[in-house]
Amino acid sequence: MQSTGTLNVQALQKRYGANSLIISGMSHRFEPGTATGLIGANGAGKTTFLRLLSAAAFPTSGEVTYNGFNIHKNVHRYLANVGIVSDTGDLPQFLTAEELVEAVIRSRGLWNEQTSPAEKQRLFDQVQLDERRNGLIGTYSSGMMQKTMIAAALAGNPSVLLLDEPFRALDTDAVDSVMDLLKAFVRDGRILLISSHQKAYLQALCTDYIEFPYVR
Repeated sequence: MQSTGTLNVQALQKRYGANSLIISGMSHRFEPGTATGLIGANGAGKTTFLRLLSAAAFPTSGEVTYNGFNIHKNVHRYLANVGIVSDTGDLPQFLTAEELVEAVIRSRGLWNEQTSPAEKQRLFDQVQLDERRNGLIGTYSSGMMQKTMIAAALAGNPSVLLLDEPFRALDTDAVDSVMDLLKAFVRDGRILLISSHQKAYLQALCTDYIEFPYVR
């Protein structure tokens, strides 16, 4: 993991069609060591905002920078620092969780034959992903898929986490384990943005909030 830079949103606007303004006039700095909760009703713009920050969607105007560079003009460089749990739950169905997490670590250029297998095992233990992780992802329950997404997001020690409803389909014990992981992530001086309909979870994690719709 490189040292965490600042994630900076400047005069951000996102519009779908002429009459559908989703986000407008947003400027915000996300500093290392902070956790920001995204709150609002379904369809209010939280997922759109996270897609913008994950470079999966482009702004209509304004820009998002990380460590001084525009993320939409340097997507590969940016995503090397980012872990994502999306709302779609799209995962490669014909890989196992073991294979997926290893692929993520290798894609970041961080795989070490001596230490990475043990680190991978620790991560699976932390998210409570049991031995069924050696089966194909397409056979997983919704809870196992969610744990796999979280493990993949955390693999390779990202500097930024963008999480859209990460606690969906998790049981109480798994929620507690993931909460501990996220608290440690922020204590390590990294950036967390998270949406959840469970306000108690956000209150336990976050010191800052952005409410949607966000139109200024």
